[in-house]
Amino acid sequence: MTPELAALIDKQAIAEVIYRYCRAIDRLDEALLQSCFHAGSEHEQGAYSGPSLTFCRYAIDKLADVRCTHHQVGNLLIDLAGDVAHTEAYWTAFHRLRADGPPSGLFRGTGIEEDLVIGGRYIDRFERRRGEWRIARRFGVYDWQRYTPASDGDFDALAPDRRGCRGPGDRAYWRG
Repeated sequence: MTPELAALIDKQAIAEVIYRYCRAIDRLDEALLQSCFHAGSEHEQGAYSGPSLTFCRYAIDKLADVRCTHHQVGNLLIDLAGDVAHTEAYWTAFHRLRADGPPSGLFRGTGIEEDLVIGGRYIDRFERRRGEWRIARRFGVYDWQRYTPASDGDFDALAPDRRGCRGPGDRAYWRG
């Protein structure tokens, strides 16, 4: 295998971890979320600073008070150096905040449903250990955010199986 091909394979494996992270957050899948991080990984994002595996529980608990989320990754830069990679992944995250949600951090608890859209970047250090790429350190950067009153149009008219949901009932887990 050429070095160029090996680098492409490594970069794809790293990208898959970042995509898996987004699915895990949006589906509230804690086991899948934990699979993105090496043991001992550190995490700084928003109000949280500490071990990444503890962040997984923290994030699931926080987002359980949100009606739905949708994380989208855009630009992804990966700088490989042997078994270490430094990445910058641009992301946009949509959050439907419940009217009765408790106020904490970005979630304001205003008494009305709101849509919160945030743009930011994941600045990660990846390491390949025992042949597997995972995040060893994450720093989440917020570049902008916007709150607007919730608006669904005719979304609720869609059949339930045509709409995303949290947990293993979502079509992403279906293998039929």
